[in-house]
Amino acid sequence: MSTLQKLFEKEGAMLFQNESIALDHYYLEPYQDANDDDDDTFDMANVFETTPTKTKRRLGIPETPFSLFRYFMDGSRRTYKIGDLIIAGKKIYPVIAAQVRAGCVQRNATKISKQMLLSQNYLLISSSFNDVNFDEIKARIRRCNNLTPPVTVEKYTYNKMKDAAPNNAAIAKANSLMHKLEIDILTQMVKAKVLDTSKMLIVDGPLQFLAEDNGKDDFADLFYNVVGVSKSFDPNLSISDKRTGTHIGAQVLNLNFGERTPVFKKKNSRGRVFGFWYLRIRQRQNVRNPLDGIIKVEKMAIREDIENGFHTDVIDNISLSLIAEGIPTCHGKDDRWPNHLYPIYLAETMIKSTFAGDVAFINQFQRDIF
Repeated sequence: MSTLQKLFEKEGAMLFQNESIALDHYYLEPYQDANDDDDDTFDMANVFETTPTKTKRRLGIPETPFSLFRYFMDGSRRTYKIGDLIIAGKKIYPVIAAQVRAGCVQRNATKISKQMLLSQNYLLISSSFNDVNFDEIKARIRRCNNLTPPVTVEKYTYNKMKDAAPNNAAIAKANSLMHKLEIDILTQMVKAKVLDTSKMLIVDGPLQFLAEDNGKDDFADLFYNVVGVSKSFDPNLSISDKRTGTHIGAQVLNLNFGERTPVFKKKNSRGRVFGFWYLRIRQRQNVRNPLDGIIKVEKMAIREDIENGFHTDVIDNISLSLIAEGIPTCHGKDDRWPNHLYPIYLAETMIKSTFAGDVAFINQFQRDIF
Protein backbone atom coordinates (compact mmCIF):
# COMPACT_ATOMS: atom_id res chain seq x y z
CA MET A 1 0.00 0.00 0.00
CA SER A 2 1.42 3.38 -1.03
CA THR A 3 1.56 6.30 1.36
CA LEU A 4 -1.07 8.08 -0.71
CA GLN A 5 -3.45 5.15 -0.22
CA LYS A 6 -2.83 5.24 3.53
CA LEU A 7 -3.53 8.96 3.60
CA PHE A 8 -6.90 8.60 1.89
CA GLU A 9 -7.79 5.62 4.08
CA LYS A 10 -7.13 7.73 7.17
CA GLU A 11 -9.59 10.32 5.82
CA GLY A 12 -12.35 7.77 5.27
CA ALA A 13 -11.83 6.92 1.61
CA MET A 14 -10.27 4.01 -0.25
CA LEU A 15 -7.89 4.60 -3.15
CA PHE A 16 -7.30 1.80 -5.68
CA GLN A 17 -4.14 2.19 -7.76
CA ASN A 18 -4.42 -0.84 -10.00
CA GLU A 19 -3.33 0.83 -13.23
CA SER A 20 -2.12 4.35 -13.94
CA ILE A 21 -2.67 5.72 -17.43
CA ALA A 22 -1.83 8.89 -19.35
CA LEU A 23 -5.29 10.21 -20.22
CA ASP A 24 -4.10 12.33 -23.13
CA HIS A 25 -3.49 9.12 -25.10
CA TYR A 26 -7.14 8.11 -24.72
CA TYR A 27 -9.13 11.35 -24.96
CA LEU A 28 -9.12 13.18 -28.27
CA GLU A 29 -8.63 16.93 -28.09
CA PRO A 30 -11.81 18.86 -28.96
CA TYR A 31 -11.81 21.81 -31.30
CA GLN A 32 -9.80 24.63 -29.78
CA ASP A 33 -12.89 26.83 -29.67
CA ALA A 34 -15.08 24.11 -28.14
CA ASN A 35 -17.18 25.62 -25.37
CA ASP A 36 -19.74 23.85 -23.21
CA ASP A 37 -21.26 27.08 -21.88
CA ASP A 38 -24.81 27.27 -23.22
CA ASP A 39 -25.08 30.89 -22.07
CA ASP A 40 -22.67 32.10 -24.77
CA THR A 41 -24.49 33.97 -27.54
CA PHE A 42 -23.39 34.49 -31.15
CA ASP A 43 -24.50 37.22 -33.52
CA MET A 44 -23.44 36.15 -36.99
CA ALA A 45 -26.25 37.91 -38.84
CA ASN A 46 -24.72 41.37 -38.40
CA VAL A 47 -21.22 42.60 -39.24
CA PHE A 48 -19.29 43.61 -36.10
CA GLU A 49 -16.89 46.04 -37.80
CA THR A 50 -17.00 49.56 -39.21
CA THR A 51 -16.91 48.66 -42.91
CA PRO A 52 -19.76 46.43 -44.13
CA THR A 53 -18.50 43.12 -45.49
CA LYS A 54 -20.97 40.58 -46.84
CA THR A 55 -19.37 37.15 -46.97
CA LYS A 56 -15.64 37.75 -47.30
CA ARG A 57 -13.04 40.49 -47.63
CA ARG A 58 -9.91 40.34 -49.80
CA LEU A 59 -6.79 41.79 -48.20
CA GLY A 60 -4.21 43.75 -50.14
CA ILE A 61 -1.09 41.75 -49.28
CA PRO A 62 2.03 44.00 -49.39
CA GLU A 63 5.22 42.95 -51.18
CA THR A 64 7.16 43.36 -47.94
CA PRO A 65 5.50 41.41 -45.09
CA PHE A 66 5.00 43.12 -41.76
CA SER A 67 3.79 41.96 -38.37
CA LEU A 68 2.35 43.74 -35.36
CA PHE A 69 3.21 40.77 -33.14
CA ARG A 70 6.23 40.44 -30.87
CA TYR A 71 5.07 37.98 -28.20
CA PHE A 72 3.56 34.49 -28.47
CA MET A 73 1.95 32.55 -25.61
CA ASP A 74 0.80 28.97 -25.24
CA GLY A 75 -0.34 26.66 -22.49
CA SER A 76 -0.10 22.89 -22.23
CA ARG A 77 -1.06 20.15 -19.80
CA ARG A 78 -0.63 16.43 -19.33
CA THR A 79 -3.12 14.45 -17.28
CA TYR A 80 -2.90 11.01 -15.70
CA LYS A 81 -5.36 8.77 -13.90
CA ILE A 82 -3.51 7.42 -10.88
CA GLY A 83 -6.38 5.57 -9.23
CA ASP A 84 -10.05 5.36 -8.29
CA LEU A 85 -11.29 6.82 -5.01
CA ILE A 86 -14.19 5.18 -3.15
CA ILE A 87 -15.89 7.90 -1.10
CA ALA A 88 -17.92 6.84 1.96
CA GLY A 89 -18.43 3.42 0.37
CA LYS A 90 -20.99 4.95 -2.03
CA LYS A 91 -19.31 6.80 -4.88
CA ILE A 92 -16.27 6.18 -7.01
CA TYR A 93 -14.34 8.90 -8.79
CA PRO A 94 -10.92 8.97 -10.48
CA VAL A 95 -7.97 10.74 -8.91
CA ILE A 96 -6.13 12.67 -11.60
CA ALA A 97 -2.59 14.01 -11.57
CA ALA A 98 -1.71 16.85 -13.94
CA GLN A 99 1.35 18.68 -15.16
CA VAL A 100 0.30 22.21 -16.16
CA ARG A 101 2.46 24.75 -17.99
CA ALA A 102 2.13 28.18 -19.60
CA GLY A 103 4.84 30.11 -21.36
CA CYS A 104 5.54 33.08 -23.58
CA VAL A 105 8.32 33.70 -26.10
CA GLN A 106 9.56 36.99 -27.49
CA ARG A 107 10.83 37.63 -30.99
CA ASN A 108 13.36 40.35 -31.82
CA ALA A 109 15.16 41.04 -35.09
CA THR A 110 17.41 37.99 -34.87
CA LYS A 111 15.93 35.32 -32.62
CA ILE A 112 13.07 34.01 -30.50
CA SER A 113 13.76 33.69 -26.78
CA LYS A 114 11.89 32.82 -23.59
CA GLN A 115 9.94 35.69 -22.09
CA MET A 116 8.29 33.84 -19.20
CA LEU A 117 7.43 30.30 -18.10
CA LEU A 118 5.13 29.19 -15.27
CA SER A 119 4.62 25.60 -14.16
CA GLN A 120 2.55 23.77 -11.57
CA ASN A 121 1.62 20.17 -10.80
CA TYR A 122 -1.75 19.16 -9.41
CA LEU A 123 -3.58 16.28 -7.79
CA LEU A 124 -7.27 16.57 -8.73
CA ILE A 125 -9.89 15.05 -6.43
CA SER A 126 -13.68 14.95 -6.83
CA SER A 127 -15.64 17.74 -5.13
CA SER A 128 -17.81 14.99 -3.56
CA PHE A 129 -15.03 14.46 -1.05
CA ASN A 130 -15.75 15.87 2.42
CA ASP A 131 -14.31 19.39 2.83
CA VAL A 132 -12.70 18.64 6.19
CA ASN A 133 -10.97 15.51 4.91
CA PHE A 134 -10.01 17.29 1.68
CA ASP A 135 -8.35 20.13 3.58
CA GLU A 136 -6.35 17.65 5.66
CA ILE A 137 -5.12 15.80 2.57
CA LYS A 138 -4.26 19.10 0.89
CA ALA A 139 -2.28 20.24 3.92
CA ARG A 140 -0.44 16.90 4.26
CA ILE A 141 0.61 16.85 0.61
CA ARG A 142 1.64 20.51 0.77
CA ARG A 143 4.02 19.64 3.59
CA CYS A 144 5.48 16.70 1.67
CA ASN A 145 9.09 17.19 0.55
CA ASN A 146 9.41 14.06 -1.58
CA LEU A 147 7.22 15.16 -4.50
CA THR A 148 9.45 16.77 -7.13
CA PRO A 149 8.34 19.32 -8.09
CA PRO A 150 5.68 19.98 -5.41
CA VAL A 151 2.04 19.13 -6.06
CA THR A 152 -1.03 21.21 -5.22
CA VAL A 153 -4.34 19.49 -4.45
CA GLU A 154 -7.47 20.89 -6.14
CA LYS A 155 -11.08 19.77 -6.59
CA TYR A 156 -12.89 19.05 -9.84
CA THR A 157 -16.68 18.96 -10.20
CA TYR A 158 -18.39 16.26 -12.23
CA ASN A 159 -21.78 17.19 -13.69
CA LYS A 160 -23.40 14.17 -15.30
CA MET A 161 -25.63 16.45 -17.40
CA LYS A 162 -22.61 18.23 -18.86
CA ASP A 163 -19.61 15.92 -18.65
CA ALA A 164 -19.36 12.65 -20.54
CA ALA A 165 -17.32 11.11 -17.70
CA PRO A 166 -15.54 12.21 -14.50
CA ASN A 167 -12.22 11.99 -16.35
CA ASN A 168 -13.45 14.70 -18.74
CA ALA A 169 -14.41 16.93 -15.82
CA ALA A 170 -10.94 16.55 -14.31
CA ILE A 171 -9.27 17.33 -17.65
CA ALA A 172 -11.46 20.44 -17.96
CA LYS A 173 -10.27 21.50 -14.49
CA ALA A 174 -6.66 21.04 -15.57
CA ASN A 175 -7.36 23.24 -18.60
CA SER A 176 -8.88 25.90 -16.36
CA LEU A 177 -5.78 25.87 -14.15
CA MET A 178 -3.62 26.19 -17.27
CA HIS A 179 -5.59 29.24 -18.40
CA LYS A 180 -5.06 30.84 -15.00
CA LEU A 181 -1.31 30.55 -15.51
CA GLU A 182 -1.71 32.22 -18.90
CA ILE A 183 -3.65 35.06 -17.27
CA ASP A 184 -0.88 35.44 -14.69
CA ILE A 185 1.72 35.78 -17.45
CA LEU A 186 -0.36 38.32 -19.36
CA THR A 187 -1.05 40.36 -16.22
CA GLN A 188 2.66 40.57 -15.46
CA MET A 189 3.43 41.61 -19.04
CA VAL A 190 0.80 44.35 -19.01
CA LYS A 191 2.05 45.67 -15.67
CA ALA A 192 5.58 45.73 -17.11
CA LYS A 193 4.21 47.73 -20.09
CA VAL A 194 5.88 45.52 -22.70
CA LEU A 195 2.80 45.37 -24.96
CA ASP A 196 1.60 48.07 -27.34
CA THR A 197 -0.10 48.30 -30.74
CA SER A 198 3.17 47.46 -32.55
CA LYS A 199 4.23 44.79 -30.03
CA MET A 200 1.13 42.66 -29.69
CA LEU A 201 0.67 39.19 -28.22
CA ILE A 202 -0.82 36.08 -29.81
CA VAL A 203 -2.43 33.55 -27.46
CA ASP A 204 -2.74 30.01 -28.81
CA GLY A 205 -6.45 29.28 -28.75
CA PRO A 206 -9.55 31.40 -28.16
CA LEU A 207 -10.00 34.00 -25.43
CA GLN A 208 -13.17 32.38 -24.07
CA PHE A 209 -11.34 31.26 -20.92
CA LEU A 210 -11.45 34.91 -19.83
CA ALA A 211 -14.93 34.28 -18.38
CA GLU A 212 -13.28 33.94 -14.98
CA ASP A 213 -12.39 37.61 -14.65
CA ASN A 214 -14.28 38.50 -11.46
CA GLY A 215 -16.19 41.24 -13.27
CA LYS A 216 -13.45 43.88 -13.20
CA ASP A 217 -14.35 46.91 -15.32
CA ASP A 218 -10.82 47.31 -16.71
CA PHE A 219 -10.38 43.62 -17.49
CA ALA A 220 -11.00 44.05 -21.23
CA ASP A 221 -8.35 46.76 -21.37
CA LEU A 222 -5.82 44.18 -20.18
CA PHE A 223 -6.31 42.40 -23.50
CA TYR A 224 -6.31 45.42 -25.78
CA ASN A 225 -3.10 44.29 -27.53
CA VAL A 226 -3.91 40.57 -27.50
CA VAL A 227 -5.56 38.24 -30.01
CA GLY A 228 -6.39 34.57 -29.74
CA VAL A 229 -5.69 32.31 -32.72
CA SER A 230 -7.29 28.86 -32.96
CA LYS A 231 -5.71 26.18 -35.13
CA SER A 232 -8.96 24.19 -35.06
CA PHE A 233 -12.54 25.39 -34.76
CA ASP A 234 -16.06 24.00 -34.75
CA PRO A 235 -17.15 23.89 -38.43
CA ASN A 236 -20.75 23.16 -37.38
CA LEU A 237 -21.36 26.57 -35.79
CA SER A 238 -24.51 27.87 -37.43
CA ILE A 239 -24.43 31.29 -39.06
CA SER A 240 -28.14 31.82 -38.31
CA ASP A 241 -30.67 30.71 -35.71
CA LYS A 242 -32.61 28.77 -38.32
CA ARG A 243 -32.42 24.98 -38.14
CA THR A 244 -31.60 24.89 -41.85
CA GLY A 245 -28.99 27.66 -41.53
CA THR A 246 -25.55 27.44 -43.12
CA HIS A 247 -22.66 26.13 -41.01
CA ILE A 248 -19.58 28.33 -40.79
CA GLY A 249 -17.42 25.48 -42.08
CA ALA A 250 -19.27 25.53 -45.39
CA GLN A 251 -18.85 29.29 -45.75
CA VAL A 252 -15.13 29.49 -44.95
CA LEU A 253 -14.37 26.84 -47.58
CA ASN A 254 -14.88 29.63 -50.11
CA LEU A 255 -12.04 31.70 -48.68
CA ASN A 256 -9.00 32.07 -50.91
CA PHE A 257 -5.50 32.89 -49.67
CA GLY A 258 -5.50 36.39 -48.13
CA GLU A 259 -9.26 36.52 -47.63
CA ARG A 260 -11.20 36.71 -44.39
CA THR A 261 -14.80 36.60 -43.23
CA PRO A 262 -16.52 39.59 -41.67
CA VAL A 263 -16.03 40.05 -37.94
CA PHE A 264 -18.78 38.29 -35.98
CA LYS A 265 -19.87 39.01 -32.43
CA LYS A 266 -19.86 36.74 -29.41
CA LYS A 267 -20.95 37.44 -25.83
CA ASN A 268 -20.01 35.05 -23.05
CA SER A 269 -21.85 34.18 -19.86
CA ARG A 270 -20.03 36.93 -17.93
CA GLY A 271 -21.12 39.60 -20.39
CA ARG A 272 -17.74 39.96 -22.10
CA VAL A 273 -17.95 40.77 -25.80
CA PHE A 274 -15.59 39.38 -28.44
CA GLY A 275 -15.14 39.82 -32.15
CA PHE A 276 -14.04 36.78 -34.15
CA TRP A 277 -13.32 36.08 -37.79
CA TYR A 278 -11.83 33.40 -40.03
CA LEU A 279 -8.75 33.89 -42.21
CA ARG A 280 -7.03 31.74 -44.83
CA ILE A 281 -3.24 31.95 -44.41
CA ARG A 282 -2.21 29.21 -46.90
CA GLN A 283 -2.64 28.74 -50.62
CA ARG A 284 -5.25 26.08 -51.33
CA GLN A 285 -2.94 24.07 -53.57
CA ASN A 286 -0.40 23.73 -50.73
CA VAL A 287 -2.70 21.96 -48.23
CA ARG A 288 -4.35 18.57 -48.16
CA ASN A 289 -7.73 19.13 -46.48
CA PRO A 290 -10.30 21.84 -47.29
CA LEU A 291 -10.15 23.49 -43.84
CA ASP A 292 -6.35 23.34 -43.64
CA GLY A 293 -4.81 26.79 -43.74
CA ILE A 294 -7.84 28.51 -42.18
CA ILE A 295 -7.53 29.93 -38.68
CA LYS A 296 -10.04 31.50 -36.33
CA VAL A 297 -9.02 34.83 -34.80
CA GLU A 298 -10.58 36.37 -31.69
CA LYS A 299 -10.23 39.77 -30.03
CA MET A 300 -11.89 41.10 -26.91
CA ALA A 301 -13.97 44.24 -27.42
CA ILE A 302 -13.51 47.35 -25.30
CA ARG A 303 -16.27 49.92 -24.80
CA GLU A 304 -15.67 51.73 -28.11
CA ASP A 305 -15.67 48.46 -30.05
CA ILE A 306 -18.90 47.31 -28.41
CA GLU A 307 -20.65 50.52 -29.46
CA ASN A 308 -19.33 50.88 -33.02
CA GLY A 309 -17.80 47.53 -33.96
CA PHE A 310 -14.10 46.91 -34.56
CA HIS A 311 -12.36 49.32 -36.92
CA THR A 312 -11.92 47.47 -40.21
CA ASP A 313 -8.38 48.81 -40.73
CA VAL A 314 -7.33 47.35 -37.38
CA ILE A 315 -8.78 43.93 -38.26
CA ASP A 316 -7.11 44.06 -41.69
CA ASN A 317 -3.69 44.89 -40.21
CA ILE A 318 -3.99 42.10 -37.65
CA SER A 319 -4.98 39.69 -40.44
CA LEU A 320 -2.06 40.76 -42.66
CA SER A 321 0.28 40.28 -39.70
CA LEU A 322 -1.04 36.75 -39.19
CA ILE A 323 -0.47 35.94 -42.85
CA ALA A 324 3.12 37.16 -42.42
CA GLU A 325 3.49 34.96 -39.33
CA GLY A 326 2.56 32.00 -41.53
CA ILE A 327 5.55 32.45 -43.85
CA PRO A 328 7.96 30.21 -41.89
CA THR A 329 6.29 26.87 -41.17
CA CYS A 330 6.83 23.81 -38.99
CA HIS A 331 6.21 21.54 -42.00
CA GLY A 332 7.63 18.10 -41.31
CA LYS A 333 7.78 18.75 -37.57
CA ASP A 334 4.06 19.03 -36.80
CA ASP A 335 1.10 17.60 -38.72
CA ARG A 336 -0.91 20.72 -37.85
CA TRP A 337 1.51 22.97 -39.76
CA PRO A 338 -1.07 24.51 -42.16
CA ASN A 339 -2.88 26.11 -39.20
CA HIS A 340 0.09 26.37 -36.84
CA LEU A 341 2.01 29.65 -36.57
CA TYR A 342 5.72 28.98 -36.24
CA PRO A 343 6.37 31.21 -33.18
CA ILE A 344 3.50 29.47 -31.37
CA TYR A 345 5.02 26.13 -32.34
CA LEU A 346 8.32 27.27 -30.75
CA ALA A 347 6.50 28.41 -27.59
CA GLU A 348 4.76 25.02 -27.44
CA THR A 349 8.09 23.22 -27.93
CA MET A 350 9.69 25.22 -25.12
CA ILE A 351 6.83 24.41 -22.75
CA LYS A 352 6.68 20.70 -23.53
CA SER A 353 10.43 20.36 -22.94
CA THR A 354 9.79 21.08 -19.24
CA PHE A 355 7.39 18.16 -18.68
CA ALA A 356 8.63 15.29 -16.57
CA GLY A 357 8.49 11.88 -18.25
CA ASP A 358 5.13 10.13 -17.90
CA VAL A 359 6.50 7.11 -16.05
CA ALA A 360 8.59 9.15 -13.62
CA PHE A 361 5.72 11.53 -12.88
CA ILE A 362 3.16 8.78 -12.27
CA ASN A 363 5.50 6.60 -10.18
CA GLN A 364 6.02 9.24 -7.54
CA PHE A 365 2.39 8.79 -6.47
CA GLN A 366 2.84 5.02 -6.05
CA ARG A 367 5.67 5.06 -3.51
CA ASP A 368 6.23 6.37 0.01
CA ILE A 369 6.08 10.15 -0.30
CA PHE A 370 6.03 11.16 3.36
